[in-house]
Amino acid sequence: MKSLDLQQLEYDLHFDPLQDHGSIVRRIDVATGDNHCARVSIDDHHFKHRIQQQLPSVIADVIDLAVAIHASDRLTIQDQWQRQIRLRVVLPVRHPEILNQSALNEQLSHLLEWATGKRWGFEFERRCQPGRSIENQALLCSSEPDVDEVSLWSGGLDALAGLYARLKQSPAKSFALFGTGSSDNTHKKQHDVFSALQNLFPDRLELCRVPIRFSQSNHLKKYPSRARGIVFMLLGSAYSYLRGLRVLHVYENGIGAINLPYRKSAVGLDHSRSVHPETLLGVGLLMSELIGDSFKVRNPFLFHTKAEMIKPLAEDAQIDLVSLTSSCDSPNRKPQQPTQCGYCSSCLLRKQAFAASQLADKTEYIVPHGNPPAENSKLYFESMLAQVAALRECLKPSNTAADPWQALTQRFPELNDIADRAHADENMALLQMRHQLIRLFHTCACEWHTAEQSLFEQFEHQTHSVLGIQELQDPIQQELLLR
Repeated sequence: MKSLDLQQLEYDLHFDPLQDHGSIVRRIDVATGDNHCARVSIDDHHFKHRIQQQLPSVIADVIDLAVAIHASDRLTIQDQWQRQIRLRVVLPVRHPEILNQSALNEQLSHLLEWATGKRWGFEFERRCQPGRSIENQALLCSSEPDVDEVSLWSGGLDALAGLYARLKQSPAKSFALFGTGSSDNTHKKQHDVFSALQNLFPDRLELCRVPIRFSQSNHLKKYPSRARGIVFMLLGSAYSYLRGLRVLHVYENGIGAINLPYRKSAVGLDHSRSVHPETLLGVGLLMSELIGDSFKVRNPFLFHTKAEMIKPLAEDAQIDLVSLTSSCDSPNRKPQQPTQCGYCSSCLLRKQAFAASQLADKTEYIVPHGNPPAENSKLYFESMLAQVAALRECLKPSNTAADPWQALTQRFPELNDIADRAHADENMALLQMRHQLIRLFHTCACEWHTAEQSLFEQFEHQTHSVLGIQELQDPIQQELLLR
């Protein structure tokens, strides 16, 4: 018998055809035979905003596929031993002859394994039931796109800063924003940030939100789904296609999007690939295969740090809009505590952007404004500082005088893959993209010089005690205290 840490968990997930009122998904544990049912639904009536008279059936399949991925990922939580999970998803669709093609099926499975760490397999059956009401709703149609740009809308800081910059850069353009998710709090945040921007840029913005809902399930994890980026992009791509466009935009700073490993031996850190350049490439290629036409998912801010993204807000004295946004990976729901934790990687990158820009951050966080958490709240901070130290070592003058790219990719070899695979999609020569990535990480390292002391002091302020030099394991922290 295999030891527990090497055992593989295997689940079959059988979906009924997705209807207006939702559908049942049955999760079967292959090893034990345990059978659990949940109901999942999507409120997609907002897809009536489109230029086609009829909703294309292949786009209806994209919507159903996104819902199935979201439900399957959330219903198969990664356990404390981080055992490998294998999933077999059985889904009725309108075009099984397309989705069952081996090359496309393999491409989909590989993309999801890359993003989630789980092994995915799909079996697409022919859907016999009538479609949802949105599929049968005929609309007046136009042959021309009725909006200039469609972008994902999370209600987060990067989404706000990115959209603000795009609105300023292109005063004549109109923007349609697309949001999804299962949380009412997230939906409210999306609406509040949108409303604030709509007041500043009247008649240029639209908001479409298509929530996914669960019921009859006690197996949903409280942490974000690792597949959420792919789900979000598939639904956003469907919306962009319906609006007559073949590009979906994502606004995310390059440091957070690439999300390099913190340490070579990092353990217990959720390393998201939700908006990684290769994820964007994969979704674009998948959509291209499905619709039979070229489709792209683009991040215009891949070579910007978060501090650089918020600069236009600061220049226009609109930085207070940031207080409407949330960045936290695991928002707090307990009363009398700040919503955002202040110690996850996303909160820390948000704080770092403010500190590096020498702007006052009016956001309240558990660290340092609330009750100290029971777990090690410094885990991400120490790991991020270790990454910054590695970047500084790679980009120090003695290395950069020779070959900065070689020094950087010896420590972070994944950057070679990003440059090789994404430079054409970014309309750049390979050498140009390498230079842009070097500049990005050099800027990041310089910004941390300004920010790290203030962030370190926040942790010390909350514990009301200064650690002795001998207690510190990280040489960067020792250096900070000695300054």
